[in-house]
Amino acid sequence: MNQGTNSEVFQWAEKQWGQARLGDRRRTLRAVKLGAQLAAQPAASLLAQTCSWKEAKAAYRLLNEADVTHAGLSQGHWDATRLSARTQPGVVLFIQDGSELDYTHHPQTSGLGRLNEAHRQGFLMHSCLAVGLPDNFLGLAAQHVWTRPPTARCRIEGKRARSLRANESDHWAQTLMEIGRAPERDSGVSWVSIGDRASDIYGYFRQAQELGWEVVARACQDRVIHSLSGERLHLMQWARSLSAAGSKEVTLRGRDGKPKRTVQLQVAWGECEIQAPHEGKERHGPPLRVSVVRCWEAAPPDGEEGMEWVLITSVVVRNAADALLIIEWYEFRWLIEEYHKCLKSGCAMEQRQLTTAHSLQACLGFLAIIAVRLLELRETSRQQPETPARHKVEPEMLETVRQYFQLPPSDLSVREFWRLVARLGGFLGRKSDGDPGWQTIWRGWLRLQDLAWQPTDERCG
Repeated sequence: MNQGTNSEVFQWAEKQWGQARLGDRRRTLRAVKLGAQLAAQPAASLLAQTCSWKEAKAAYRLLNEADVTHAGLSQGHWDATRLSARTQPGVVLFIQDGSELDYTHHPQTSGLGRLNEAHRQGFLMHSCLAVGLPDNFLGLAAQHVWTRPPTARCRIEGKRARSLRANESDHWAQTLMEIGRAPERDSGVSWVSIGDRASDIYGYFRQAQELGWEVVARACQDRVIHSLSGERLHLMQWARSLSAAGSKEVTLRGRDGKPKRTVQLQVAWGECEIQAPHEGKERHGPPLRVSVVRCWEAAPPDGEEGMEWVLITSVVVRNAADALLIIEWYEFRWLIEEYHKCLKSGCAMEQRQLTTAHSLQACLGFLAIIAVRLLELRETSRQQPETPARHKVEPEMLETVRQYFQLPPSDLSVREFWRLVARLGGFLGRKSDGDPGWQTIWRGWLRLQDLAWQPTDERCG
């Protein structure tokens, strides 16, 4: 353990990687140590994280071992998340999405594949976060990484052959299969898979149905549907013909330089049947009965494109309350985007100076789990910000913050507590500053751990 790794982080690392099967117990012990070192300084270089050239060489050797894989390092965390999801009462959302890890700036790294443009290289990743409602962050339930084949193969392969072989869209259904059958409906636990437009896939919907899952997916294709009376229609035209029967206020996050804004949405819903595709392995599948919920901004501001979601769900939507619940579930989807951002920014995954795709993916086996913890800490600082911190934080941590900042014995809110923690990590905390990011909260949290274990008269004030 180096000077930047306190015992709490080491205990957390032991829990994550202490049972990893890496072909040799000594590798597992090294994985726990390296995991703690990486977690102590998530965005630093490997040399800075390990604090010596000897330790850095040991880390490089571990990451290049054939038995040390992304899946081998991650499986323990995945299993723990899935077990928690089975015992979590109520609704558990499994939020899926894909992302690229771009290493075009490392042209000598071997084993990488093409990305969306032929001149870019890296690998692809499909992640699934589990969240127990209303705000119980469970962890990463699954994650796939893979490389695309050379462009030449795609050029010579026929359209029908491509549709029959396994492709990237299969990761949505494969994720459900790996996590397993959903709990029985009378168990008091309900599993719902949430996805964006990329999840608008007949085979994924059918797999969810077979495994007892519910699904909420944003529609992408203007697919052929049948109304319940048997009329042949197109999804988008039909959804936009549904009359508004409810409304909902939604706050849109700022993006691409635009500030966040609150919008009033109209809500409509209906039922239909989606049809199996004409080609591919699912072409003989049965029609699937689904509900469709459309919400849209009827009067967007001048110069703004009105927001619209058309959501396909396996849940039977009977009334406005059901439709609003589907929209609320889909609003959690942004968490997976924040997770991927945390992995790339908070953990600097794309800046790793490793020479093979294998070692990069092994490194992901550490950083993907560390990113979960960073995201969980930040979300804790933002959920129910006015709640008294004593309801959410250990008394020792609250008392340490009070002593360090010489505060009177009054209630701190959750937001006030975490902003003070972030100040320990370098956050300035001025009135004009926004919310603190992952790195400052994490640095402050580690600093708070150190302060909490010092004798009272040694704490700074």
